[in-house]
Amino acid sequence: MKDMAIYFKEVEVPDGCEPGEDIRKVLAFRQKCIDEKKNFFKGFSDLYAFRDVVREKLEEIGWRETEVSSQVSVELDEAKRTPKADENTNETLASDAWLLDEEARRFLKGFTQRSPEWESTLPHEVARLRLMGTAVTRGGNDNSYLGNHDANLMFENFKDAALSNQEVRALVDCGVVGFQHQNVPLWGWLAKLEDERGIWRRIELLAGAGATDTEKKNAIDILKLGGQGIPSFNDVLDKKAMLGIWLDDTTSGQVFDAAVAHLLSNANKDDLPLIEEVGGRCSPHRRTKIEEAIVGILSRTSLDAALKRLVEKQVDKVDGALVDALFESPQSLSTTTVLSCLSAKSESVRLRAVKLLFERNEIKLDAAETLLTDSNHEIRLLAAESLIKQCRALRDDVAKKALRIIKPSNGLLAFSSREQTDDTYYDKYVVNRLAELDFAALKAKAQNAGPYDNAPLSVLYSKYPSKVVEEIRENLRDLFKGYFVKKVIEAEPLDAATEKKALAVYPLIRKPLCVDALAALCHVGKAQDLDLVRMVIEKLELDATDATLDYLARFGDWSDIERIKKMGSYSKTRPTLLGMLDVKLPSQKASTIFALGKGRLADLLALDLDSSIRIALAKRLPNKVLLSLKDELLLRELGRDDDRYRSIFALRCVQTLSKARVSSLMDKLFDSERRFYNSVHWLDLGAAFPSRLAKKIADRALSEF
Repeated sequence: MKDMAIYFKEVEVPDGCEPGEDIRKVLAFRQKCIDEKKNFFKGFSDLYAFRDVVREKLEEIGWRETEVSSQVSVELDEAKRTPKADENTNETLASDAWLLDEEARRFLKGFTQRSPEWESTLPHEVARLRLMGTAVTRGGNDNSYLGNHDANLMFENFKDAALSNQEVRALVDCGVVGFQHQNVPLWGWLAKLEDERGIWRRIELLAGAGATDTEKKNAIDILKLGGQGIPSFNDVLDKKAMLGIWLDDTTSGQVFDAAVAHLLSNANKDDLPLIEEVGGRCSPHRRTKIEEAIVGILSRTSLDAALKRLVEKQVDKVDGALVDALFESPQSLSTTTVLSCLSAKSESVRLRAVKLLFERNEIKLDAAETLLTDSNHEIRLLAAESLIKQCRALRDDVAKKALRIIKPSNGLLAFSSREQTDDTYYDKYVVNRLAELDFAALKAKAQNAGPYDNAPLSVLYSKYPSKVVEEIRENLRDLFKGYFVKKVIEAEPLDAATEKKALAVYPLIRKPLCVDALAALCHVGKAQDLDLVRMVIEKLELDATDATLDYLARFGDWSDIERIKKMGSYSKTRPTLLGMLDVKLPSQKASTIFALGKGRLADLLALDLDSSIRIALAKRLPNKVLLSLKDELLLRELGRDDDRYRSIFALRCVQTLSKARVSSLMDKLFDSERRFYNSVHWLDLGAAFPSRLAKKIADRALSEF
């Protein structure tokens, strides 16, 4: 009776009119349903809405039940054709007399004949008993799944045992529900469930008719990792019907977002007509997200077509990975297409287009003047630079107004009207103007600058490091203290008050000067400067730069790893001669640390590293290095405390090692003291699936970490 549903047509009674007797009866019955809370119902407005709610209910009742029932029926029919005798009674029993499959019945019979003593039952046997309860499902019952711990007990003790299809199916469902946490086995059970319809059939079913939104969403994510297209079962539940389930406005946000990500990654050009047809019925907000997926699909065959679609449909938010894909091959993009992107709604697309046009000298005067008022200040900076190229230099006050970011106060007092300013892009503009000067002019600028204006000196060091290398060394030896004191004395008499002020400001002035000077010295690249470089890093909490890290990788040794770990990052992007300073610290630090420690991997992996650096290191370890590591070392890494690192390291093992070795690692992991479920989850992928497929899935999974 739980599958009964009531639907009320929404009837509007005009103002000033009384509803007729029939309508009053319906409204009274509706209110009774609400008051007694006995019946679940929905409203509908017209014939089309009625069609949708009825279809939704039929799908809810039917698809999941049909899959389970049909599978059981097939198995029972096969059992009828080859009846088996009961081991104890030697009586032949008709298979359709049993609710559970033969393997499950055999286990259950042995379990119930045990001694009532507590010690006669083992935890994994209780786990299987609980599994049977979740494997038998019918309409009208609550949905239930095996718990995580019991699921892992089942995997540890029964992964090589003969289980019934019902049990394996329930274990797959449990793995799908827990997939986002990666703490429940899935891949081995999925491989066991494979039949003539393939590995993915159960996942495809759950992606469209899962009992919960979590189950649907996770199933779609798994299909995405597996590189599978839009599922299609038959003439009724075909691709169009599946898209209708995924994209409909009544579908939950998490299922819809997973579906859009799946389409962006896995759908092909032939799917576009269906996606456009179904997406056209969605709300404007959802249509915008669907358009992003369409752009991604088009980008795989035609970058021009993808960008034109993006501009035409005014797609607002575009995923960063998609933007990278759209502009990864600039030589393939026509200037006409890139120019059209100047009117794109997405800031990230406009910025990439402006950068490319700037490199090609294709930003015309009128376009540059328009872009000077763009909402993105980096685009404004490029527009200002374009005007400079065209001999239309801005007055300083105009440049400052265009490039300065004004932020409202974040004070706690509501009446505070104080504004905050960010001059990052204006400072970059000033640095670029200084960089246009020749050596003599820039040297004079640096000499005449005040004690608190360090931009000319930094640009001098960055642009002409070899010409002033001795000066750089001299200033770094005392961390610019002598330079700063001299500048203060030149600016004003050094009385007690001035000296106190200078000493208070000196630490703030010293750090950026030392960072830029150290980068310039490292760019010169002389081994004789190694001790000086180390001294500066040790005395100051310096921020890392590409030049400094590259220098240490080239001339440093094992002892420099601690210095690299100590180096920090800029709190915000800072202008330099060659661009905005934005060092991707975990990745670049990991590269430098690996270069210094690749001859002693065991010691390197045992270091106390920041989580982000360790993860970056795991991602970039060469395959031949991973292959050379002993199982003992691999197991140590698979048992670290960091969840994310364990998943990534396990995926690298799947990506690199043979199927046999991954299986062996997984077995050893079960015998070790530090066994983590997510390590087992991903190793199971490599152990269960054909190597080529497992490695492809690992590649996709790693790209999402």
